[in-house]
Amino acid sequence: MEDTTREYRRAIRYLCGCIRDGSIAVGDRLPTERTLSETLQISRNSTREALRSMENMGIVESRRGSGSYYTGNISKKLSEMIRTLLLIRLVSQEDICAFRRTMEVSVCVSVIGRGDFDLAEAETALALPAESVEEEARQDERFHSLLAQASGNRFWIELMDALGDVYRTWIEAVLRGADAELRRRLHAAHGAILDGLRQRDAAACTAAVNAHYDLIDLALRRQAAPEE
Repeated sequence: MEDTTREYRRAIRYLCGCIRDGSIAVGDRLPTERTLSETLQISRNSTREALRSMENMGIVESRRGSGSYYTGNISKKLSEMIRTLLLIRLVSQEDICAFRRTMEVSVCVSVIGRGDFDLAEAETALALPAESVEEEARQDERFHSLLAQASGNRFWIELMDALGDVYRTWIEAVLRGADAELRRRLHAAHGAILDGLRQRDAAACTAAVNAHYDLIDLALRRQAAPEE
């Protein structure tokens, strides 16, 4: 059992090394179980377990009759995990919202601390007109994803994309019940986040992020409150 575990980890380290050095790029087919087994001098069972583990993490996609491919995207698996935690009530909507708020403050502070960053795409996403609530929610998701991308922190990027996938349903619900004033204030909060980033003002940026999530949290609480 110890040897199998050691071999399994060795296969994962080998594949991760190939990804890091660029010999395996996003979309590339991974070596077959047989090739890995022969290259590393380990059992086929170990290579199979390694590939299955990486698939479960969302790093690898298995295609029947074709092989395993490097996806470079773990956010889908993370969002599935978050949905499962919500379903079995190990976490709540309030937990997710509080975590995302805190993370976005950290993201903005990190962006400000970088030597240079580009907000052009986020500005464009904010300016685009939306023809439906669904499209408006997707634009909100895109805006927050681009903020995470500006940080350059891959873990934050994946987490924000996973959270955004879950959060989008809640934003749609908020927008469906929003009046013109709430929409204006939400848009203004987005703009204030960008202004804080441009001015490299962490306090202003933090205040804008909190203002944005205060509006969302209040709207979600009102929706959840029983009617009298």
